[in-house]
Amino acid sequence: KKKKQKVEEPPPLPPPKKKRENPAHSKHERKDREQLEALVERAKPLKFVGGRAPSDHTCSGAGFCSLDPSIFAPLQQLHANIVAALRRGKLLQSWEGKGKDVRERGFAFLPPTMIPVWDRARLEKGGLRFGAAQKEGQDFLNDEEANWKSSFHLFPRDVTPEARTALHALIELVKQRVDDRYKEYVSLENLIALQPNLHNDAKHLPPHLDFPMHDGFGVVIVTIQMAGPQSVIALLKGADSDFDITTEKEKERCWTFSLNVGDCYILSGDARNVCDHGVLCVGGGRRSHKVDAARESLNLRFGLHTPAFADEEVYWQFPSFSSTLQAAAQASHNGEAPAKGRRRRR
Repeated sequence: KKKKQKVEEPPPLPPPKKKRENPAHSKHERKDREQLEALVERAKPLKFVGGRAPSDHTCSGAGFCSLDPSIFAPLQQLHANIVAALRRGKLLQSWEGKGKDVRERGFAFLPPTMIPVWDRARLEKGGLRFGAAQKEGQDFLNDEEANWKSSFHLFPRDVTPEARTALHALIELVKQRVDDRYKEYVSLENLIALQPNLHNDAKHLPPHLDFPMHDGFGVVIVTIQMAGPQSVIALLKGADSDFDITTEKEKERCWTFSLNVGDCYILSGDARNVCDHGVLCVGGGRRSHKVDAARESLNLRFGLHTPAFADEEVYWQFPSFSSTLQAAAQASHNGEAPAKGRRRRR
């Protein structure tokens, strides 16, 4: 009688490695997003008349436009060219500059053969410091260098004739949606930089204010949604979510509108200078071929503030972020400035 052969069982498979949680899904990120979702849920819709928020509205200076495909398609290709160049050069930086934010961005200047050159020398001569206004000391310097590292000049071949035509057409649409005092800043010569924003795994962008003599430069800022699900743009009047809310009265009042691939919105006036703006991805959208992708957008930053103009428009709310206002405070009888990040009211 043959002895029964023992069948060897294969060793058990090792337990699957736990996927390391993406920073975008961290506890802080989720809480941040939930707070924005709560704000959006109780927000009022912002209604545009002729592509503009009403002049007597808290968000005056906000504009909206759904771009014709003949304009959008070349700009979408330009955006793709910029992102490809940033990836080739490994120039993309975290939204925090020198930080761990999963969102990435970079800055592209138009070719010097197209317009008078915008570059580091010209911007720094105008008083720009390219770090986040909230950072100090070495953290600020690291942030500033990271942002400069993410900046480059496009080659003429990157900006096709169709893209140039589309830029001119976009400029005319934007001019129709800003007050007369801002129209002079909206031109190809004043297009300082094109800034791609890649959300990657992040489903929102926290409400924030763009500081014009820091990394949020631009008198008029245009944002085009290039890919991703339908987004809700939230404009908030009140305490900046990045800073302390000191009293019940300073809690945000919020207005929202939807943005799909091919849509753009414009920030100037109070909408740019006083209101905070944030983004929440909610899904859906009418151009399905890009809806499943992560959100991407392109900022076009028009016009450089002078320090005095920046103080007048933005920094009066945050004197500690302005070197000129800090100097004025120190020269005053008490020599005191508000705490870092504390917002003032008129």
